[in-house]
Amino acid sequence: MRSSSGKACLILGSNSIGNPLDIPLRVLEYIKTSDLLVFEEDRPARIVLKQAGVHKDYLKYSEHNQTDTLEQISQAFKSGKTVLYMSDQGCPNLADPAANILALAYRMNVKIQVIPGPSSVTAAISACPFDMSSFLYQGFLPRDNKRDLKLKELTKIRSSIIILDTPYRLVSIIEACSNIFKNRRGFLALDISGENENYLLGSFKNLFQIVTQQEIKKTNFVLIIENL
Repeated sequence: MRSSSGKACLILGSNSIGNPLDIPLRVLEYIKTSDLLVFEEDRPARIVLKQAGVHKDYLKYSEHNQTDTLEQISQAFKSGKTVLYMSDQGCPNLADPAANILALAYRMNVKIQVIPGPSSVTAAISACPFDMSSFLYQGFLPRDNKRDLKLKELTKIRSSIIILDTPYRLVSIIEACSNIFKNRRGFLALDISGENENYLLGSFKNLFQIVTQQEIKKTNFVLIIENL
């Protein structure tokens, strides 16, 4: 499929964040008709293709193969083709590697089209009882000792703070927050739209006790730190 103007097009398609039934219908239609499909990893790609009911080749765009994939995307744009990019979960260009693809599209004056859909950030906000009229999106924290330094900097922020990270860092992040944010509560959104969906609210000391007792180690999460 080519864009209606005959010009190359980059479609940024939102993915589900736990339940494949949440993939936007428009994304599934473009899966069938786009000239080139680009995913981060194989497993999410197979889930999307199954949901769309098609068998198609695709490119992977991750830290291991960005150069080759970008070159093939560039050639597709030069040929006036439509490229559909989907991240592993949620909306593209939010804590995923879509930025370089998007930058390439703008450099080449390619038409940009967004298909909005599921987002763990907005889903967590929907269930959060804190004042979310103003918030800081921190995203992923630095690793190692720099993480605690960043958290200490964040104590100066008066609005609510949103943090994402990989599941295996959940326990250590909650533990660090219990030492640094002693007078602020935390809200933890776990496995949003998945089988183990759960929302926890309380002091970080209490949250730490819960996540260690329940051995929550491989669960996707969004952490929101209460505003001052």
